[in-house]
Amino acid sequence: MGTCKRCGQCCQDVRLAEPPELLKKAYEYWRKSAEVDPGFSEIYLIYPMLVFKYENASEDLPYHYYCKHFTRDVDGSPGCSIYEIRPRMCKEFPYYDEVTHLNRDEPLSPYDGCGYNEE
Repeated sequence: MGTCKRCGQCCQDVRLAEPPELLKKAYEYWRKSAEVDPGFSEIYLIYPMLVFKYENASEDLPYHYYCKHFTRDVDGSPGCSIYEIRPRMCKEFPYYDEVTHLNRDEPLSPYDGCGYNEE
């Protein structure tokens, strides 16, 4: 597996299986909860960070979002305004180690030119 090239594609095109309505509903449920269930997906907790872009029904992960915290450094390089406290899905991109259904022989990232797809 290669390394991050800081292209920012993963921030500008976050691909999820969940539609915005479900993310919002789950997030609102979580906010009303007295405590967080450890089995509750982080996907729902990041709802306020995401802006819906479009849906492509022919894809496995059809809902495209972008992250509100995507930014550019003073030199123009892509960056994250909450890098130190970014969610786990960002820290461990392109996958969580315990996700067993992924084919590790195929490109790990859906983004062309992503450094994680290189040897």
